[in-house]
Amino acid sequence: MMSILIVDDSRLNLVFLQNVLDAAGYKNIQTASSAQEAFDILSIRDQLSPRKAAAIDLILLDIVMPGIDGIEACRIIKSCTVYQDLPIIFLTADRIHFKEAFNAGGMDFIEKGGPDYELLARVQSAIRLKKEMDSRKVREEKVHKELQLAKHLQRSVLSPPINETMIRVHSSYLQSTEVSGDMLYWKMFDPQHCGVLLIDVSGHGISAALISMSIRSLLDGIVGVVKEPHLVCEELNKKMRALFGKNRRAAYFTAIYLFIDLERKQIEYFNAGHPPGLLFLKDQYPTQLTGTTVPIGIQNDMKLDTAIVTYDTPARIVLYTDGLVEKPGVSIHAGIEKLEHYAQSLYYLENEAFVVKLERLIQHRKDDVCIISIELP
Repeated sequence: MMSILIVDDSRLNLVFLQNVLDAAGYKNIQTASSAQEAFDILSIRDQLSPRKAAAIDLILLDIVMPGIDGIEACRIIKSCTVYQDLPIIFLTADRIHFKEAFNAGGMDFIEKGGPDYELLARVQSAIRLKKEMDSRKVREEKVHKELQLAKHLQRSVLSPPINETMIRVHSSYLQSTEVSGDMLYWKMFDPQHCGVLLIDVSGHGISAALISMSIRSLLDGIVGVVKEPHLVCEELNKKMRALFGKNRRAAYFTAIYLFIDLERKQIEYFNAGHPPGLLFLKDQYPTQLTGTTVPIGIQNDMKLDTAIVTYDTPARIVLYTDGLVEKPGVSIHAGIEKLEHYAQSLYYLENEAFVVKLERLIQHRKDDVCIISIELP
């Protein structure tokens, strides 16, 4: 049942309004003869917002009252977080204060002495608006809880760090919204061989996250069975085309996958339209692991080209999504160059601390950002 609070310093007006509303079927009506009485009902103390809103759905508020007038009372009520969406209709005998009243947060007005049907029409309209706003809040809260769960689920499937004698892998996974289209994955096949994959689904938000989680659910069955880059690339493309290839709206993702042979000190990789990975060797300019094929999901038959690099000294590889190097008005190439110089200056750090420092390059959080650092002692 909707609850209405009438605030007026005139006892006659209070009785009149209450009788009209009661006759129209509004039974849950409270009254206050001053702003302070209204604050007490609303649990507003010293103009501070209460933690929980009182069960009031609409306030009819007289403008001209002794002490705190209706306009100031409206400002105080609307300054409380829990009452920001509470509709307030002003009661007035003239229109001289209308501009100030609406600026204070009032949504409507009722002229005293006007016909009953006008009063009831405005009250009904305000009550309907309040119901719609309450329903919206419930929906938003439900969506928020579901997104929090989805965020937790996404993080729960991320690969844990690797801390082995010959390889260490750490990452940073930052979401612009509650969920992300980025996904990382790695697997030690045996003590001498490791596969590392990073993907970035086109788009943002829930749709991108659904695709990334769909692909993540398949990775154990792909990378767990095949390890060579061209076979991994082929399987990912087949699965992507099977899942989303019939959609009118193109669904694809960029990816970079490394197959690291620790014994031979060799890295074979494919780069499907992804920003270049960076191979750092001590006191040497970084080598870019550039593109070898198109993004995954675009073509039925894609080139399965791979490339090979070797290292004969301790090395570090940095993989990342474009959110790390993109900045409005600046080319991505300039962002990558900045990353190269900055990462080179941090080469001395332990791997986990190195990743944390790289997060400082993030210019904005409108995009998902994922960073992987692979240390090869």
